[in-house]
Amino acid sequence: MKPFHLPLLLLALGGATVASAQPDARFDVQLFRPSAAPQDLVVVTQSRPLSHMSVAFGPYFSYSLNPLTLVPEGGDLEKISLVGNRLQLDVMAMVGLFDWGEIGVDLPLILAQGGQNLEVIGTEGSVESFVLGDLRLSGKVAIPGLRRPAEGKGWGAALTLNVSFPTGAQDAFAGDGELTWAPGLVLDYRFGNGILLAFNGGFWKRPDRVFDGVALGDMAPFGLGTEVPILRGSGITALAMVNGAVGLKKAPGTERQIPAELLIGLRWYSSTGVTFTFGGGAGCGCSLASPTLSFFTSIIWIPAKTREWEALERFKEPPEPAPPPPPPVDPDGDSVIGVGDKCPEVPGPVENAGCPDTDRDGDGTVDRLDRCPDQPAGSRGRDGCPLARRDGNKIVILEQVNFATDQDVILSESFPILEEVARVMNENPEMDRVLVEGHTDARASDAYNLELSRRRASSVMRFLIQSGVAAERVCSQGFGRSRPLSDNATEEGMALNRRVEFTIQPPSDGPRPPCPEDPSDKKGKRPSRTKAPGPKASPAPKP
Repeated sequence: MKPFHLPLLLLALGGATVASAQPDARFDVQLFRPSAAPQDLVVVTQSRPLSHMSVAFGPYFSYSLNPLTLVPEGGDLEKISLVGNRLQLDVMAMVGLFDWGEIGVDLPLILAQGGQNLEVIGTEGSVESFVLGDLRLSGKVAIPGLRRPAEGKGWGAALTLNVSFPTGAQDAFAGDGELTWAPGLVLDYRFGNGILLAFNGGFWKRPDRVFDGVALGDMAPFGLGTEVPILRGSGITALAMVNGAVGLKKAPGTERQIPAELLIGLRWYSSTGVTFTFGGGAGCGCSLASPTLSFFTSIIWIPAKTREWEALERFKEPPEPAPPPPPPVDPDGDSVIGVGDKCPEVPGPVENAGCPDTDRDGDGTVDRLDRCPDQPAGSRGRDGCPLARRDGNKIVILEQVNFATDQDVILSESFPILEEVARVMNENPEMDRVLVEGHTDARASDAYNLELSRRRASSVMRFLIQSGVAAERVCSQGFGRSRPLSDNATEEGMALNRRVEFTIQPPSDGPRPPCPEDPSDKKGKRPSRTKAPGPKASPAPKP
């Protein structure tokens, strides 16, 4: 891109002013200064040096359009391209030392260049072609603690130094005419997926010049670049970089010189050790030496299968997936693995954490499923619990005793439960007396419920006596609705409140006290063992 209103020499048209002008001191206009390292980002260096005794060499071809153009003040006159185009060859070589550093050489040769007549700067004819540029030596040393290995990821840093010798044709804008040198710093980061970000900065010691009223001299070079794998298995990556320098000196009333350009490109790391790179870009138009357009291509070769070659091959290959973790050890073969197996040497079901099932009461229901692990269920039990069992001062039953609606007739489905209650009493003679309690819900009046509960409790007592329980060991009492277990406002609550309980009375040292209710008038009557007609009372949930 063209420079913007830089202070330039006024063209004296039709007079002798041009003829008498003195030639300005010229300088090297070449902004493109590549690196020979195969993984450097063309003009932006990355921190990792070549592996020890790895050699890389090859040509860089670059073409720039309008690298030096004068724009007359006021913009009324036509621009003058002192160097309208330039085709340059950089013959480069580099060698790594001790895995910590590298040194390289760059011999630039301007193969062809052309431009308009140089009479505006005091010389007849166009710029000379096919000339040498300034020979450049480069070096790089990794910073201890920040030396990233060839195939590694993470941060890296290095110090660089470039020294240019005055071998170039200064009159052809191919050299500075003096020794120049440029120390610098490289800081970069390589991601695990292969993406590289690199930053360069430093100082460039150049001779002081005044060209066309513009002060030139020391500069602060900078560069920012990235490399992104595109087809990693094929070794193809994309490059992008910004490269330039900030002029540290400027003449009063003039703009600061900041030659810079943006470049993009593609690179192929071949399996033969040859790296092909090509691309192009544009200058920023903010300096005498910013080209309008530029193009480049290179062929860098590593001639032997050194560690550097191996590193490039590893870079091409996608990272291998992490190996799967070893299968967990299952010594007892019960499919319960690792810390989840509480008995790793003895097989057991998954539901019991890999330990064998146990059955403390021997009723055939394993303890983890047995609701009564210390009491055998017997032939009529369920879930490891007998239909009736002692629990403190109670004989607990699994199901409620059911009666015909509004009657004291025991339904036949409750006979097995009462027979189990009788068995518990007969097997535990220390139970002096058991009180059969009758309870109802809150429907109907207090008197009705009290009478119904008394009759039902008495019916259960007679059933126990007829099942072999001594009459003096059992009493009955009705409580009606005075002792609810749950809220009578719901069907579920009323079902819980309609119940028969068996309370073990404390032992008596003397004669047994009389029962709280005398059912003598009903003794001798055997409860019906057939299902009474009519709807069945709703059973309460299992305890």
